Amino acid sequence: MENTSESRIVVDGLFSDAEALRLHQLRLLEWMATAGRKRFVDDVEPAAEQEPVALPDEWKLTRGVEPHAWQHQCISKWRKKKGRGTAKVVTGAGKTLLALMIAELIHNTEDTDLHLAIVVPTIVLMHQWYDAIIEHGNLPAQVIGRLGGGYDDGFGDGKRILISVLASASERLPKLVKEANIEHHLMLVADECHHAGSTEMSKVLRTRCRWSLGLSATPERDDDDDIGYDESILGKKLGPIVYEFSLADALREGLVPKFTINHYGLNMKANERQCYEALSRSINDAMSQLKAQRDSRSDGDFFSWARSLASHSQGEIGAIAGRFVSEVSKRRELLSHLEARRDAVIQLIEREFRINPDARVILFHESINAVMDLFARLWQRGLRAIAEHSDLPPSYREAGLDYFRKGVARIIVSARSLIEGFNVPAVDVGIIVASSGSVRQRIQSLGRVLRRHRGLHGEEKTSCIHVLYAADTVEENIYSKVDWYEATGVDSNCFYLWDLETEPRIQDGPPRTPLPTEEQIDGALLTPGSRYPGQYEGMELTCDSQRNVINADGQYAADTADIAEAILRIKGSGGKVRVTQKRRFVLVRVPTGEEWETLYVTQLPKPLRFDVPTRRTASSEEAATWAQSARTGDAYPFPGLRLVDDSIRFRQKSGGVISKKVRRGEVFARSGEKAEDAAKGAAAVRLVAAIKELQRVGKGVNRIEINEIGHVLYREAGQLFFVCALDAELEFPEPHQQ
Repeated sequence: MENTSESRIVVDGLFSDAEALRLHQLRLLEWMATAGRKRFVDDVEPAAEQEPVALPDEWKLTRGVEPHAWQHQCISKWRKKKGRGTAKVVTGAGKTLLALMIAELIHNTEDTDLHLAIVVPTIVLMHQWYDAIIEHGNLPAQVIGRLGGGYDDGFGDGKRILISVLASASERLPKLVKEANIEHHLMLVADECHHAGSTEMSKVLRTRCRWSLGLSATPERDDDDDIGYDESILGKKLGPIVYEFSLADALREGLVPKFTINHYGLNMKANERQCYEALSRSINDAMSQLKAQRDSRSDGDFFSWARSLASHSQGEIGAIAGRFVSEVSKRRELLSHLEARRDAVIQLIEREFRINPDARVILFHESINAVMDLFARLWQRGLRAIAEHSDLPPSYREAGLDYFRKGVARIIVSARSLIEGFNVPAVDVGIIVASSGSVRQRIQSLGRVLRRHRGLHGEEKTSCIHVLYAADTVEENIYSKVDWYEATGVDSNCFYLWDLETEPRIQDGPPRTPLPTEEQIDGALLTPGSRYPGQYEGMELTCDSQRNVINADGQYAADTADIAEAILRIKGSGGKVRVTQKRRFVLVRVPTGEEWETLYVTQLPKPLRFDVPTRRTASSEEAATWAQSARTGDAYPFPGLRLVDDSIRFRQKSGGVISKKVRRGEVFARSGEKAEDAAKGAAAVRLVAAIKELQRVGKGVNRIEINEIGHVLYREAGQLFFVCALDAELEFPEPHQQ
């Protein structure tokens, strides 16, 4: 009888490292050829029934870790903010361990019933946090739960720590915390917290907690530029930025090795330049037409406004917005796939391997399609490359990263997934082949590469970053948004122009530089209405034609007559305005052709005061009695009465009508005999007559408010004034009835 044990093939060791890598590369190509259609299932084994476990009296979550000085400083500042705040810390400096230090401190000194909810953007990061807690902590694994990526834990069954993927957490975490009744014992940690600022994902911020900590290298989101982080939804829910530790700080403290960043401006081929110029002309033409139609109060995020217009508006303006959005996308795609990018990558890699055959290289690209295309080109040249991105099956991702960690693969081509979420080994070279215009993405990329490491003989190795951009295009705008010398360390940046036919030609500096901050401006040189030479920064407010100044929370500033008149005079209309944080420069923007120009208005002698009534100053009966003898235009002395509607407007059409905002438009109050209810029709007639009376004496009233006892009011320079008292509600038709 045949001896089956002797004839069994032993799989382990069947493939050499080179053959295993070759097989993995072929699997990636198969995935690419089938466009990811092959179905893969990564099963998560159901958790076995667990017996209750004893928790240590004292938590130790950072065993074997020596805290850095910056971590001590950050913890101190976070505690001074009563356990709420965001740490703006470069990737790789120790944000994870910072959070665990804080949790350990809270449990051991303040609350032995501490529960910890950690929210992360990716499944990989969820596992990474789990591994860090197991490695450095003394808590049993049974009390550490996971949510998302096939896991379905909550705070039941004795769980004290729950690590959740953001997509799952945004839907379920607030309810899980409420059901467990642990709000007063919960610390919420949002890792890479900028992800939680989107409309959909911000639902996770509804989670009630006692302590909160945001973590990110750059927590500010691009769409929060208008208001700043502390006033954004993230800043308000997690807490303001309490500590900053930049890449330059990490370099100075010795937490990252010395490094060099080479910036290469690449030339386009003639056909690419022709296509780029045609798209740019069309984009600029559409932008000019859209700006001419845009409400003067909406000069913030132009692209978001245009995208919304393209989705919801009909007719010519909607078509123009659609063309603008489409061609901006086409131009971005053109720039991302320039032929010079691929050629430059090959030259840089070949140059590096001639110097150091054992080098490890990470390539960052913007899209998954571009990653797979670049990987295939490297594979065709026989290079030991792998691809990594979020659409790959988890088993492929884990295998590829393992090959890279072991040195079997020498090149990893990544989309955004490696920017946040992977502990990659120290590398010699990082190449940012293409990236969005977001400064955050590029700084995150740099942080992932710049790790302190040593060579085979113990010598410290120096990392090098290559940044590729299209010269003489909108991609140069990235250099007007951040001072790269300041952000990355003086003398670490070199700038070149490169035609790929000859050696790169060094330049004196970046193609563009940021505008100065308010602190760098000589205020003595500023005059009202002059061009402001600095950044358009600060708290965003709105000034209306009634001389009111309103903040993002809808609160009115007091005593704004003078400042509002100056704004209206220089801007030419109401609209957005900014006040810089430290020197209180008042700034407005006005369109000039295809661009926006920033103008200086004045400097405030003291911060604006926003009055927020916290209680009634009189009863509704007193207000009703006062109204019996009040005249239209009298100052209204009862600001504490609750406002029930501030969406009412007066429109100069058909002799004067009262309008109300509704979804996708407005409806008009029925007046006189047009109303089904005679009393309501008479109320509308009386209101229109009162507003016209105000306009005859020079009051440009168009925005009105109604309080809980039916008093109609308007605001001027932040002060409430009386219009009339209604004895019946206004009658508005349903939107479909107009």
